[in-house]
Amino acid sequence: MTRTRPNASGSASAPASERGWFGPALALLVTVVVLALPWRAAAEPLPPAVVAVVDYQRVLREAKAARSIRNQLEARRARYQREIRELERRLVARERELARQKGLLSPEAFAEKRRAFEEEAARVQRLVQQRRRELDRASAEAFAVVRDTIVQVVSEMADEKGFNLVLPSTAVLLFAPRLDLTEEVLAAVDRRLPDVTVPEADSDAGTRDR
Repeated sequence: MTRTRPNASGSASAPASERGWFGPALALLVTVVVLALPWRAAAEPLPPAVVAVVDYQRVLREAKAARSIRNQLEARRARYQREIRELERRLVARERELARQKGLLSPEAFAEKRRAFEEEAARVQRLVQQRRRELDRASAEAFAVVRDTIVQVVSEMADEKGFNLVLPSTAVLLFAPRLDLTEEVLAAVDRRLPDVTVPEADSDAGTRDR
């Protein structure tokens, strides 16, 4: 087996084939770095940061439109709960009637009624899940309008006041009170978006049309 002979410093000398490749590669690397230096030196320096802060969660919580959305969602949730409770009450009554008829019906007739009851119970369960998804979807769509408005207001205010960096106040350990735009943003959002109508679910629209 051919072994590499250690050099004077104790490390192994590279084979001639590797030394032949390394020379041009090193020259190419140096050339790339040297060519890059003038571009880096000529690059425009970044502007200094002009910072403001906003309590985004407070705006999203206290804005008139956000409060309106929550009130509408709570009213709809209560309506859905009443609807589900009534359907569950009917299911309980049907189950009791089915138990009473068990000894009066033939096995085939009882099995048919039992199957119909189970299908109805499954339908009610699907409705519960559908109502939950409808509330989640309506909430997301309505609050997206508020979030977009907050971003627009903050962007316009930053342009007007010369800020190029706006941070959530919850992410900043210490800042001067004069950098806090929360009150101004909240007032501007309320003026621009005093209310948001929560979109109706398709099933509700179909119920109204009938």
